[in-house]
Amino acid sequence: MKLKTIAAGIIIFSLIPVFGFPMKVTFFLGSSTLTRNGKTVNLKVGDIVSNGDIIKTSKGGIVELVYDDTSKITIKENSVVQIGSISVKDSGSVSVVSGEVSGKFVKLKKGEHKLGSPTAICAVRGTEFTMGVSKGGSSKIELTEGKLDVRNPYGNVELEEGYSAETDLAEEPETGKNENNLKEWQNESDESLENDMDDQADKYESHIKKFGEESESGAEELNKLKDMTEKAKTKEDLALSGDKIINSESKNEDNMLMNEASKKSIENLMNDYGGKSADIKNKFREIVDSCNKVQEQQIKNQQAIQKVKEEYKKAYDSIMKKFKDDKSGILKNLDEYKKTMPLKKDEIK
Repeated sequence: MKLKTIAAGIIIFSLIPVFGFPMKVTFFLGSSTLTRNGKTVNLKVGDIVSNGDIIKTSKGGIVELVYDDTSKITIKENSVVQIGSISVKDSGSVSVVSGEVSGKFVKLKKGEHKLGSPTAICAVRGTEFTMGVSKGGSSKIELTEGKLDVRNPYGNVELEEGYSAETDLAEEPETGKNENNLKEWQNESDESLENDMDDQADKYESHIKKFGEESESGAEELNKLKDMTEKAKTKEDLALSGDKIINSESKNEDNMLMNEASKKSIENLMNDYGGKSADIKNKFREIVDSCNKVQEQQIKNQQAIQKVKEEYKKAYDSIMKKFKDDKSGILKNLDEYKKTMPLKKDEIK
């Protein structure tokens, strides 16, 4: 009974909003810019980055960001990175739209750092790794220390030290041994992109469609979860409902991050290659519209999750009050019972 009570308490603690991890610019080299609310400025040491900020480094540029828990990420040259999510307040995540980012993260007591891309989410609890993202959105992650969970809507893998994971559009992660060739891999991917723009557009179309399917099924699950939470009567019910809420929120946030990074990647492709083909530009524009529609549903899901959390808190308070009242009644009856029991001879002094 005590363990079940503790479990319910841990879950409700996990459902309390966790505000993002503030990040500060501690070092930069070369020309690097920050775009916030459509306005672009040059980065400087001491800048605090916020949700939705876009950091762009030029050739030879490097930017170092440090979290308040001393975790650190280094954005390499020719990279585009989005801080957090424009749809998840204080998400504290980082999305690599293109380029290369390395990270060294301390072990968290609660929650996880997230480093994402158009095709993958790296769930980090204390590790060191590097992520490369091609202009077309494919990702490659090389782990040098610790363990790392790499996931997307098609599957997930847990990397061990010395191993890597590669994720392409609309495909599950594939693992292999580190080859320390991220830059070479990225260059090859970028060079082959220009000859396969039609194919890349088709892949992105399928990729965004998957996010749409996930958001629709997520909305249906949340309706069931709301009903399940409202009907919770026991701590066992609470534990099951709480687990599902946590998983639903994490999955929705993962997909939101990947969808936002995908949208930014597609917009960059449209700007870089759209001038060479009106058909390609129109196709990419249609996919951006699809990203926006998916995002609308994802935001609705996020709002629904917050309401389910509120229902969970009400159910938790109600069940725990009943548990305390029952416990008080049992103890009172036990005390009354003890008073009526005759003492044994060896207890008489």
